[in-house]
Amino acid sequence: MNVIGNAFEEIEDIVGTKYVTDSEPICYSYSMNCDTVLQGIPEIVVKPSSSEEVAGILKVANKYKIKVIPRGGGADLTGGAKPIGDGGIIVDITRMNQILDVDEKNHIVTVECGISWSELCAQLKKVGVGYYTGSTGPGSGFSATIGGGLSNNTLGGGGAAMYGNVTEQCVGLEVVLPTGEIIYTGAKANSFCKKPFTRFGLGPDYSGLFLGDVGIHGIKTQASLKLYPIPEYAAYSTYEINDNQDRKEYIKVMKVMQRWQQKHLPLHDYYYYTKGYTKLLTTFQIKKNLANMGVEGSVMFYTTVADTQKELENSVEQIEGIAEKGGLSKLGETVEEGNLGKWFYEEDGRWQWAHIYWGLYGPEGTSLGTCLKCPTYQLPDYIQLYEDWANRNREKFWSVGGGGANFIVIGCHPCYIDVTGGITLHTDIKNRKIYYELWEDLLLSQIKDLGAIHYWMGEIIGKTLVDSGALSKEYYDFMISVKKALDPKGIMSPGKFYLNRAYGGGV
Repeated sequence: MNVIGNAFEEIEDIVGTKYVTDSEPICYSYSMNCDTVLQGIPEIVVKPSSSEEVAGILKVANKYKIKVIPRGGGADLTGGAKPIGDGGIIVDITRMNQILDVDEKNHIVTVECGISWSELCAQLKKVGVGYYTGSTGPGSGFSATIGGGLSNNTLGGGGAAMYGNVTEQCVGLEVVLPTGEIIYTGAKANSFCKKPFTRFGLGPDYSGLFLGDVGIHGIKTQASLKLYPIPEYAAYSTYEINDNQDRKEYIKVMKVMQRWQQKHLPLHDYYYYTKGYTKLLTTFQIKKNLANMGVEGSVMFYTTVADTQKELENSVEQIEGIAEKGGLSKLGETVEEGNLGKWFYEEDGRWQWAHIYWGLYGPEGTSLGTCLKCPTYQLPDYIQLYEDWANRNREKFWSVGGGGANFIVIGCHPCYIDVTGGITLHTDIKNRKIYYELWEDLLLSQIKDLGAIHYWMGEIIGKTLVDSGALSKEYYDFMISVKKALDPKGIMSPGKFYLNRAYGGGV
């Protein structure tokens, strides 16, 4: 029997026949995320039910030197949860989906990392006074898991303007290292500490090694997150910004955002839809309320929360005073009158806003993510970069059936923004090489022209950071040193950032 056959049998002994497969159709289905450009087909797919099973699987992978790729809901758009090149073992952790402890005294929830953000939020609503995790994961939270969100340092499901990225709410982890050992980070690194409550206090922040690590340092199996009572009061408004001079319009929006941030107002969320993106929504009647209201400019909405009605009214007065002074025109109060903020907060829009963009062309389309973080003042520069890049590549887009680049801006605590977007286009397998070229070209423009800080790191973004020279030799050597210390045989997500090169080609 070959190496894969031996490994399969040993993994089968760990998880049982029902939860491991080498079936070609199933393995092929795990070669995809939400993007359609990069593919690698695994040889084994396994769905463990416990940290101990994950540890056993990794020990088998080390024994036979087989690459391992952790996977949650597979909701990312940059190839992060599938093999780079064929072969290897996909470890799908979605069976590990339980809430393990809700500590109302310390306001901490501990969960298995295979639970989705929306399921966690739904369950927390029923506990005590009703809780949530502050920043509630990505906009794909119906399927995206806690582990995936923490691995990508994500946001977008609501609360980012008040609480920041999801990793900022994490106070500790249970991690299975690539070699199969299980460790705790944060307070529970002290074996006498019964419940997690702080990320710091035992020397270095080792949680940080596994937060935003895009699956290269280990498999997160449990996470402890801060809990916040669901606010009793909330308000929201939506604005149109329509100026004859586009650059002037972008500066106007940026200044309102900066003023909101500088005043430290209790903004829960604020989102900005560029004029080009809003036009797509109205032209395709995706947002009929905006079309019915005759919206032609860009759109921004906010949400704010409070514990008392008086507090809420005071916040709204300040927030809307800044928006009005900044020249923003308020739309109606109801969803039908264009109030996307109300839809976002009251009608689960936080789990649906992203579907509009990424699914613009329906089943015939694909999306190539370039999500990044940047200082608020760079907003006009990023809009200009996207427009210039799209104009430069117009002929190439038409050659593959149409498409373009656009984005949505998400406000982040305390003083920056998330430019979430990328390329949407019609998909055809024969054009995959051109898609990759377009994708890489946009990433290079972002990295070199504006110093972009990307956080989704599938194959292409990590490699582009290396190819562009953005990572200094000293920094890259440090990455390699950390990787080798944790993963001496190079089995965990090899190929990202070209780290497999450090192992003489890797596995």
